[in-house]
Amino acid sequence: SPRLRFVAIATLVLGLGIPVGILYLMLMFNSKIESVEEYEKLIKAPLSGTILHGPSGKNIVIADGENSQAAEQFRMLRTNLRFLLPSIQSPVVLVSSCLNGEGKTYVAANTAMSLALLGKKVALVGLDIRKPMLAEFFGLSGKGCLTTYLADNNYTLEDITLHGVENPNLDLIAAGAVPPNPSELLQQEERIDSLFAELRKQYDYIIVDTAPIGVVSDTYLLGHVADLTLMVSRAYMTPNSSMRLLNQVAEQKRLQSVACVLNDVKRK
Repeated sequence: SPRLRFVAIATLVLGLGIPVGILYLMLMFNSKIESVEEYEKLIKAPLSGTILHGPSGKNIVIADGENSQAAEQFRMLRTNLRFLLPSIQSPVVLVSSCLNGEGKTYVAANTAMSLALLGKKVALVGLDIRKPMLAEFFGLSGKGCLTTYLADNNYTLEDITLHGVENPNLDLIAAGAVPPNPSELLQQEERIDSLFAELRKQYDYIIVDTAPIGVVSDTYLLGHVADLTLMVSRAYMTPNSSMRLLNQVAEQKRLQSVACVLNDVKRK
């Protein structure tokens, strides 16, 4: 005593075994998407883009002359979108997610800005009327009255449009006050159809921020006006189980032409 060989072997086994065991348990209980490769294996819809973790507290990361990695990835997403979109005039793109907090509003706002930088006339529409965030993204909290437009036929498109937000080519139509009957407002198909028919006449692209599909049914009510649906997931936050819902929506064509975006990917 002490038995040096036994002590050396025991410490070597414990030194290797304990970290391996901890890592194995972490992997076994991990239920979040952590990499682009893992995401691609889980989804059955095309991956249209990945967005790196952006600067903290900065909502709009793309601008004229901005060459950050986040800005370049939105430019890549813009390029992919133009391949995915059908060859029609003034396409409508819904941007949604499975859960709250996955970054759909961030993706919608920066995608709209990236298209505006091409000189295209873009309308960014806030139809997540239960938890509207678009106006706040542009520092315009309290602005917008889209919900009033849906409830009152006396309002026109011009009454609810905020022109030249951040870019002369980008117009914002923010949700405004949260209504007591959001689902009923969105089921007024005649009013919704009239809105999008008018938008198609005036804009080259219409980007629509909508509610999460795993929380409420609002987005499904807008499916008939869309040409493409972008589903946003967030690395280290979106559960793997959410991909079952996303894949069901894509396979059953409950929303038009689903494509996926993985947001907030960490640099490695």
